[in-house]
Amino acid sequence: MIKPIGKRVVLKEIEASDTTTSGLVLAGQKEEHQMAEVIAVSDKVKYLEVGQTVYYKKYAGTKVKYENQEYLIIETENVIAIIE
Repeated sequence: MIKPIGKRVVLKEIEASDTTTSGLVLAGQKEEHQMAEVIAVSDKVKYLEVGQTVYYKKYAGTKVKYENQEYLIIETENVIAIIE
C-alpha cells in the first residue's frame, strides 16, 4: 500500500455520474467533479480518516499508478470539504 509522508493523503477519484437520479443520460453534460475517497493518511494528518469522501481543488496533487490502480496524492491544504 502507498503510505504518504508529510501532510499528504492518498485519494481514489470517484467518477462523476453521467445520469440523473431518475436515470436520464446527460449526454455531453458530464462534469469533472473533484470528489474522491481517502485511501491512506499520513501520520501528521489529524482531521482526515481512511474511508471518508472529500472534495479537493481542481488540478491538485500528483497522479500515480500502483498495482494497476490510479491514485492521487495531494497536500491536505488542497482538501476543501469532507462529505458526511
